[in-house]
Amino acid sequence: MDALQHLYRRLDNRVRGLSRLSYALLVGLISAAAVFAVRSLLPGDGSFGPIAMGVSMTVVYYALDPNNTT
Repeated sequence: MDALQHLYRRLDNRVRGLSRLSYALLVGLISAAAVFAVRSLLPGDGSFGPIAMGVSMTVVYYALDPNNTT
């Protein structure tokens, strides 16, 4: 458990240290991958959903900059 917490802290510090654009792109990529994974489990065609979610999350996170500490 202690090793898992240490790994989480290291990853969290690395992600918080990213620039505004890098952080927004990372969030967009993770969002698109998650929507794609869920969408692939559902019936039907929906290739636009993951792209739209990734782009929109990137724009929102870049505009709002949640890592801004000032």
